Amino acid sequence: MAFWSRAISVVLDTLSPPTCAACDAPTTAIFCETCGALTSAPSNQSLDDVPLLVAGSYAPPLSTAIARFKYGGRPELSRPLARLLEPALHDLRLTPGAALVPVPLHARRLATRGYNQAALLAQELSDRAGLACLPRLLVRARETEQQVGKARSERLTNARGAFQLRKSGPKRVVLVDDVVTTGSTVRACAQALAAGGVELALVVALAQAVPS
Repeated sequence: MAFWSRAISVVLDTLSPPTCAACDAPTTAIFCETCGALTSAPSNQSLDDVPLLVAGSYAPPLSTAIARFKYGGRPELSRPLARLLEPALHDLRLTPGAALVPVPLHARRLATRGYNQAALLAQELSDRAGLACLPRLLVRARETEQQVGKARSERLTNARGAFQLRKSGPKRVVLVDDVVTTGSTVRACAQALAAGGVELALVVALAQAVPS
């Protein structure tokens, strides 16, 4: 399955001229020279002793690309954006027996958007790292308000108890999301996983944002 998925990605990349993930300008890089380089995020981070790996800070051009990917109906951007997480692949391979689990969307929001951006990223990383991807292991049991613009305490309250383990899973998982801010969503997912006896071994995200 992973072989064919990667083969299809290669064909699509060959047929489609490479463009900037932030502005669609022709370029062989993820971002063109006009949009600029990635803003690095602090390294060696963790959330409640769980390692956190991010590609960069939530700033242009990465924030622009994520907004297009997430809200602009551009699911194909999962391929170039997943390339930003290539350095994380080594760490993913160091988690034997672990599976990739995306942060789930509520069914209503999934129907509106048409796809879960975290699930697309998780599948790309699964293909590249050779790890299983379990997009339905976690379910968002209740619809939450958008976290954007909320204070830390509001984010924690909003996410608390929002996730449930749908079925028994592997002993260890790698959680995948697009943006991490206060970590409230990650912590809520970790609580749901722990309730089912599943260990959160690693968190991987495209960007880290500064709480408002």
